[in-house]
Amino acid sequence: MSEILLVGKPNSGKSSLFNQLTGLNQRVGNFSGVTVEKKEGYLNQFKIVDIPGLQSLACVSPDEMVAKNAILNSSSETKVLYVINGTQLHDGLILYSQIADLQRPSMVVVNFSDEMERKGINLDIQALQSRLGCKVFAVNSKNGEKLDELIESINKKQFTIPNAFNLSHYFETNDDALNLFSKSLETESRLSFWEGDFSRRNTLVTSIVKDVCAVTKSNILFKNTNKLDKVLLHPIWGFLIFLAVLFSLFQLLFFISQFPMDAIDSFGTFLIEELTIRFGESSIVSFITNALIPGIIGVVIFVPQLVLLFLMLGLLEQVGYLSRISFISDRFLRKFGLSGHSIIPLVSGWACAIPAVMATRTIENPKERLIAQLITPLMTCSARLPVYAILISVLIDENQTFSGAKGLAMLSLYLLGVIATLLVSIILNKTISVKSNSNWLLELPTFKSPNWKNIGLTIWHKTSSFVWQAGKIIILFSVIVWLATQFSPYSKEEIDSRISNSNELEESIRLKSSYLGVIGQFIEPVIAPLGYDWKIGIGLLSSFAAREVFVGTMSTIYSIGNKDDNDSLINRLKNEKRSDGSIMYDPATGVSLLLFYVFAMQCISTMAVVKKETGKWKYVFLQFAIYFFLAYGSAFTAYQFLS
Repeated sequence: MSEILLVGKPNSGKSSLFNQLTGLNQRVGNFSGVTVEKKEGYLNQFKIVDIPGLQSLACVSPDEMVAKNAILNSSSETKVLYVINGTQLHDGLILYSQIADLQRPSMVVVNFSDEMERKGINLDIQALQSRLGCKVFAVNSKNGEKLDELIESINKKQFTIPNAFNLSHYFETNDDALNLFSKSLETESRLSFWEGDFSRRNTLVTSIVKDVCAVTKSNILFKNTNKLDKVLLHPIWGFLIFLAVLFSLFQLLFFISQFPMDAIDSFGTFLIEELTIRFGESSIVSFITNALIPGIIGVVIFVPQLVLLFLMLGLLEQVGYLSRISFISDRFLRKFGLSGHSIIPLVSGWACAIPAVMATRTIENPKERLIAQLITPLMTCSARLPVYAILISVLIDENQTFSGAKGLAMLSLYLLGVIATLLVSIILNKTISVKSNSNWLLELPTFKSPNWKNIGLTIWHKTSSFVWQAGKIIILFSVIVWLATQFSPYSKEEIDSRISNSNELEESIRLKSSYLGVIGQFIEPVIAPLGYDWKIGIGLLSSFAAREVFVGTMSTIYSIGNKDDNDSLINRLKNEKRSDGSIMYDPATGVSLLLFYVFAMQCISTMAVVKKETGKWKYVFLQFAIYFFLAYGSAFTAYQFLS
């Protein structure tokens, strides 16, 4: 099967073209040996590989290095489908000139034909095709317009060797020229190589654009973009608008997702009640109602929030605002050892730390990239949301406080995570010794309408991937917790003796005597200064698989022996008592537990990704130690102060 590399600069519409060509006939994986994501799709007899966007073959970021190596290491038979943003033709052709000198069979796609028309950009396709030496197509990847001719040409294998821009005389005299040229890109002199070469490339590209492209009317859209950028990129107004956008995103996320989440939760409760009524009490029914269903519901209930988050981030990216967020946050973040390049991974951390840590590979500065990898898990990921929601509902009764108290408490936890992220960044910036380069290149795209199909496919792939990966862990641990409550290291006679010699409820004694109870009581002395008992300790331990497992674990533990199957977990927590009869989840314990979850590194998968990205376990241990110190110290202080 022939392979086609989809190559282009960021914001060229490369990914949306990939989705148009392959539809759902695609899969997402990693390049061999690295965690950089690649997409592979199929168009008839061709395998199309969508490699990361890159600015130049003289690149330094891990993401771009993977793309460059994919191009340089491809065989001479590998086809190149090069995508250019038609509204930024000059910049796109600079990179194309470097690709063309590698002499791979190629075609060129000039994208965003609709925007070119609105801007009055008139492109002579035949003239450009003659200058480049390969077939050129003007398409609109957002709606698939004019793709039929491109697909037909691909099927007919009408790829040709393009005209070389700079090294054609070498090819005429030296059979090893291409090999030498490729090696020069892998040496430390690659920057000077391209800097010295850029002037001629720029001259050639400028002459090409002048010959094949003309602006036939006033560029209204470009003027509007400039007018908007005067406000959006303003050092004061731009930052305030950025905060307003994030606040709106945050509010919409919780307001809209609350309705489907409540519906999913109610359906789970209804299903458990119906099964219990119809089939009575048995080990199988207990397994289904106390382990399997809570585990599945604990996965599905995240879907509304994930869909909304990916939708909102996708919209901001598609219209071109995310790049501007990077620009306006750059000056502020540099005070903490970061730059505007770090804002996207940090914001992505609100969805899940795993892809957010992987997103740091686009950061060129090695020191900044390492710091971002270590601090991103402090951003409040969606896995913390159910924990926060449950504990806030237990602690705050809006009938006795004021409307919006719960929302304010949730917002405070998010802000606390952001503050901690920045403070830890300062510490790491002063202590980590890694060679760095402060140069940062940012290309601001023009504002454009979103590609809804591309957003939809992104939501589908990211949400299904998250649900599948997290779902296996959550359901597995729900089953493990339930099994640990069903068996005991003690004999039946020993348990019966404990029941007869104690004033506690029989169900409570049996739970304490189970393997789960024994483990919880073993760690209880360590967590008692934080206000926690052994049941909370079990929840904390289970959270190291995934934070959201805490809710399912608590649901399983507190459902054992509960006489009211319809009683919600919130009511069960509110009614939980200590051995002395006092309320377990009082403000001191509740705040302590919330603070522990704000800071603690409770995600094995994230730690594995950090190890994969950094390549060293010492950074994982450093990260875990810092977070645990923050979590235990803040939880201890809060409980001792409030109790």
